[in-house]
Amino acid sequence: MNLYFLRHGEAEPTSAGTSDDARRLTERGKRETAAVAQAARSAGLRPGAILTSPFRRARETGEVLQEVFGVVAHADERLGSGCHLGAIQDLVAARAQDRILFVGHEPDFSAIVGQLIGPARVRMRTSGLAYVQTERVAPGQGILVWLLTPDFFASE
Repeated sequence: MNLYFLRHGEAEPTSAGTSDDARRLTERGKRETAAVAQAARSAGLRPGAILTSPFRRARETGEVLQEVFGVVAHADERLGSGCHLGAIQDLVAARAQDRILFVGHEPDFSAIVGQLIGPARVRMRTSGLAYVQTERVAPGQGILVWLLTPDFFASE
């Protein structure tokens, strides 16, 4: 099975009167996400499903991915802040696809990817995309195939 973990793109800073879950993507966040997604598409990524956190910045990241991959993104509460490996196991078990792209947050995705391939430490930057191959969604069962970050692409 092929699992992809994308940390949402750069978001507006937290400000008074705006809840964390309502923060929007910045224009830079949209550009960087599109650049990483296009590179992944060029490398052969064809997700069967795109699942996002319900937070606005993650849903907006999912919209960018929809445009690149032509797959409708669906929000799921389990990918919100505090997501853990058990939630990923449940989401995979509920899907028939073997190529799922998840959009979520830190420090959750670094921990999940690290658990799958490790124990290991991984750092997921905004718009960072990790590709993990695994037969079972369980600790130490995955192989990190690649990790893309927007640093590889000129976005400004």
